[in-house]
Amino acid sequence: MKKITNLLLLMACLSMGGCYYDVEEELYGATTCDTTHITYSVTINGIIHNYACLSCHGGASLQGGFSLLTYADVKAKVNDNRLWGAINHASGFAPMPQGMAKMSQCDINKVKAWIDAGAPDN
Repeated sequence: MKKITNLLLLMACLSMGGCYYDVEEELYGATTCDTTHITYSVTINGIIHNYACLSCHGGASLQGGFSLLTYADVKAKVNDNRLWGAINHASGFAPMPQGMAKMSQCDINKVKAWIDAGAPDN
């Protein structure tokens, strides 16, 4: 009987050693933000569409008097710092997207990486 108890105790200890709990992963998410290979056509345009920016800044609806419909439109907002200031909620800029939560930090980082690369039309 003592051998069985010891065996069960040993198995319990070994199985507990296999358990892993990562608090950091739970708090900050398991995925990382990849800011390499950022393109306007996929990444930046996708972010603009994802946050419904075109409902206010595309087509017939031009809130704030500007469009984000084309690359040239977005590039103009990069050149005058309005895009970065708005999505980063910087002082002196209207925080965007308006009426919604701030973009995810990963998406903000992607936009920043694209801007830092010269905001290429790729």
